[in-house]
Amino acid sequence: MPLLPQENRTRTSIIFLLICSSVYTLLPFLLLSMYTHPAADDFSFAVRDKRLDYLTVLEQFYMTWTGRYFSTITLFRINPMIYDSVVAYKGYVLVLLLLFSAAVYYIVRVVSRQVFSINYSLALAAMLVVLYLLQLPSPSEGFYFFSTYATYQLPNILLIGMLGLLLKFFRTQQVAARKLYTGLIAILIVAIVGSNEMALVITCTTIGFVTIINLKNTELRPYLLVLFIVCVSSCLVAVLAPGNFNRMHEHPNGGKLIWSVVYGGFMTVLTFYRWLLPVLAASIIYLLYFGLPLAHNYKHSRVFAANLWLTIVFYLATIFLMNFAFAWSTGERPTPRLENVIYFFFLFGWFYVLQTGIQKYSSRLTSLRHTSPVIPTIALLMFLLSVVSIDSNISTAYVDLLSGKAKAYDKALTQRYSLLQDADCRVCDVPPLPAIPKTIFFHDIIARSDRQNPGIDMEWINRGLAAYFQKDSVFLSVPNPPVQDNLSTLRTAGKSSLHLSPAN
Repeated sequence: MPLLPQENRTRTSIIFLLICSSVYTLLPFLLLSMYTHPAADDFSFAVRDKRLDYLTVLEQFYMTWTGRYFSTITLFRINPMIYDSVVAYKGYVLVLLLLFSAAVYYIVRVVSRQVFSINYSLALAAMLVVLYLLQLPSPSEGFYFFSTYATYQLPNILLIGMLGLLLKFFRTQQVAARKLYTGLIAILIVAIVGSNEMALVITCTTIGFVTIINLKNTELRPYLLVLFIVCVSSCLVAVLAPGNFNRMHEHPNGGKLIWSVVYGGFMTVLTFYRWLLPVLAASIIYLLYFGLPLAHNYKHSRVFAANLWLTIVFYLATIFLMNFAFAWSTGERPTPRLENVIYFFFLFGWFYVLQTGIQKYSSRLTSLRHTSPVIPTIALLMFLLSVVSIDSNISTAYVDLLSGKAKAYDKALTQRYSLLQDADCRVCDVPPLPAIPKTIFFHDIIARSDRQNPGIDMEWINRGLAAYFQKDSVFLSVPNPPVQDNLSTLRTAGKSSLHLSPAN
């Protein structure tokens, strides 16, 4: 049944607004790449990789510190601070943001090429990118701090690539192509599993889930079993690293099974409480304009033909296991950098489960394609209101950019590097930052007065910076100012503009 003119206008408008919302969302994050700077581990790991060859780092860190053989041990060799290039550091961020956006479009296009036009695929990818940036627990650690995005964000991108190859693997009928895809997927599995523990969990459950639902397929089963074996082998190499057990001794609350199970369950429930509302609004738009057309054209596709309840168990179990793994190893809740990965799976896994449900009940839901335009319009309004909320990540990025905080931050750190490079001091004091742009700020060195503060010892950041610039020690002359919320920043910027304006 063809769409009515009003329905068609509503659909076209929503597709256009979704694409516009992604431009609005991405713009400040892309521009902020010009003002980002290395921090914390970036300096200390640059010193490590300047001094030690790869095999020495591999042996020392695998045996004493971590099983992350791909990220912390291997990928950190491309840290631009090894080559003293802040310009490259900023360029990395720009490339990473564009690469993530391209990866999301890639997986959407692989799924929907036979159903949607490029504009529709762009709109769906746009909605997913906006949702991700909107609720990302720590944008600074997700995209602006090399040591965390190399460990956590790049594996997310690789995971998207792996899923795209899996889809192509299922669609091809050529034996040579299947072998090629199997080899490429195996390489990505090894890399992803060796990056961080959250990615390890996602990869293992995903490959396990895909293998289980295709066990009866004698044609594909041998390839999937190979991938499963590669996945298990990589997990064993990563998990059984002696360095992991050495680090567990630093967390006396780790290793408590009952506590870890209860806490993992609690955090799984909290995941939905924290992140579900904007996703629900987007789900209404997805159901009406993307999910139902996909279900109609993919009636016999393997991609969304899995048992719905098994899919839900896979989804919830993966979220639980990520929370459980960290609670077991440390006795604590996941840090923001880990929550970035959990949110990544929560978001993209949600829409996979939703599409599987739409596929199962498509005959009952078909009539919704001609529902009143009021419903998707309200859903879009809720979605856009969450985007422009004053406390959203997106608004924070705009405030950091337009208030001048990011520019002042960039200028202050550039001057700090020049001071440390040119000064003859062995024990150096440097001025504090004039402002803290929350979107791109991770951590800074501390002042001497902060050493007595209770809590986590942050002086290791000072030691890393001092080692990088070949100093005995570096401290702030006075502590940095606190991070201001967006409303306070806007008030301050408004007062400053009034003081600077000429008298009437």
